[in-house]
Amino acid sequence: MNRIQKAFDEKKKVFIGFVTAGDPNLATTKELVRAMIKGGAGLIEFGIPFSDPVAEGEVIQKADMRALAAGTTTDKIFDLVAELRKETQVPLVFLTYANPIYA
Repeated sequence: MNRIQKAFDEKKKVFIGFVTAGDPNLATTKELVRAMIKGGAGLIEFGIPFSDPVAEGEVIQKADMRALAAGTTTDKIFDLVAELRKETQVPLVFLTYANPIYA
């Protein structure tokens, strides 16, 4: 059974935390994720910043711009997730667009 299925099988309700990775920087993102887990989040969603997030609202658009300005890249986000995986088994998922995956 995968981590996501297990999270929903073990609890009737699951809090899914969201953070735009790299906003305002990756060190803060790591601390925010730790706090969400400590607070009981059953799943964490990372927004991968994108330069043209037209399907998102103003809050996520601005967070994406701040993360990109701070030098956040997809590779750095994957490194962060690898570090966090050493600390937790809480499912970690991504919110992204097709363009970053294609690139």
